[in-house]
Amino acid sequence: MSVRSMNRGLRSTRAGASGFTLLELLVVLALAAVAVTIVGGSAQSFMARAQYHQAVREVASQLGQARSLCVQEGRSVVVSYEPQARQLTVDGQHPVHVPDAVGVSWNAVEQQQPGQTGQIIFVFNADGGARGGLLTISRAGQGTTFRVNWLLGTVEQAPAS
Repeated sequence: MSVRSMNRGLRSTRAGASGFTLLELLVVLALAAVAVTIVGGSAQSFMARAQYHQAVREVASQLGQARSLCVQEGRSVVVSYEPQARQLTVDGQHPVHVPDAVGVSWNAVEQQQPGQTGQIIFVFNADGGARGGLLTISRAGQGTTFRVNWLLGTVEQAPAS
């Protein structure tokens, strides 16, 4: 085979592989845009759902820690909610922030006293019992309600009604 015939073969191969047409590129870009739109909406919904579940876990953990603190130290422990800061606190410490995407509703166990920050939701007593209202964490029609058992002082968690 001569050099001249090899060059002819290379030229014909290069001419056949000229690249993508503008129409093909536009179709691929349109499909990519549709995919990003679908995935973007799903990601936003996923984030809101994840924030809700994280808030429920943190509130349950905070209430369990409050009860443990009460038993360990043999004193009453107060759990309050500060609506302006969207924080749940145990004895004014260890705040848990509730994201804005998550709804919070509550029934306070006591009226707010002058100088007191937050509304008292639950009180774990030194004798092992407890008293309290309700705290509901919700998002998009679903929710979780927390209450305490007055006799045993345990934290009960149930779907919101």
